[in-house]
Amino acid sequence: MNRILLVRHDKIGDFVLTWPAFYLARTAFPDARIEVLVAPGMEAFARLCPYIDDVITDGDDEAVTATIVERRYDAAIALHSPWRICRIFRDARVPYTLGPKHKWYQYLYKDRASAKYAKGEPCWRGNCMIVEHFIRRNGLEVPEMPSRLWDNSAERNEWRSYYGHSGDKKLVFVHPGTGGSSGSLPVEGFVDLLVTVNEATRIPMALILTFSGNERSLAEDLRQRLAAQDVVAELARPLEDLGDFARSLVAADMFMAGSTGPLHLAGLHDVPTVGFYAGRRSRPDLKWATMTQPSKRLAFTPPIGRRTGRNMALVDTRKAGLQIAKFLNEHYS
Repeated sequence: MNRILLVRHDKIGDFVLTWPAFYLARTAFPDARIEVLVAPGMEAFARLCPYIDDVITDGDDEAVTATIVERRYDAAIALHSPWRICRIFRDARVPYTLGPKHKWYQYLYKDRASAKYAKGEPCWRGNCMIVEHFIRRNGLEVPEMPSRLWDNSAERNEWRSYYGHSGDKKLVFVHPGTGGSSGSLPVEGFVDLLVTVNEATRIPMALILTFSGNERSLAEDLRQRLAAQDVVAELARPLEDLGDFARSLVAADMFMAGSTGPLHLAGLHDVPTVGFYAGRRSRPDLKWATMTQPSKRLAFTPPIGRRTGRNMALVDTRKAGLQIAKFLNEHYS
């Protein structure tokens, strides 16, 4: 097996939660060239993944097909599998194609695997199940998963300095925006939460508000509301691309956000994460858990139910703030 294409061409969080599958492929096939089809805007971050040799940017079907034909892959594996990917694989005449087997058109792949992970498991297990099928089909053993998928701790002091801190203060990053992908606390909820954290935390800390390009006004609104409550928060210095932002989160001592891409980026560094999850079904916090070790994950949801599960204003921010402060006091004492 000389050249393998993996497809994960969707949002940041989904791509992050595919890193375990990338690790499995890289470890099982150490001599193969592993390339990934990614969504536009993801290239800089994807190139940071230590398990990937190159990326293809998704675009026009004809152009993507031509690139796949030119690169002569031995195998193409769809971890994200809309109909058009089936068609592209077919038109590119890849010798071996693999995808999930849960929709009718996915039977067009030459091989299929179940991606239905067990209840209580995180959703990233589904990606791994497909790659594990491929590994076993080639007569190989499935590698054990490491405790940490990305270690750029050597850059930690550099990024702390970038954010204006070099002393003993713990840097607590807060990302109030959602990018339109998931629910999070309303700005009033973040104010109540962070006022409580500030009051109950005994260790020296700094609050840093991160944001995407179109969310600066939201972060500034939160900063001003906190200032009115005598809580100091700083706006994060902007960075050029997603790759730099992902690298910079190694500076964080905690990261708070809704179930969004930035939260999952922090999880790659095994940073303690605080996630706010919306969902009408039971335990969305388990399904969308970050890659941070379980002992360093805090998660909060509104009451589960059809009428309440997506109303993030129902999260008990006072209770959540006290739990967060307790973690900070104990973990960093």
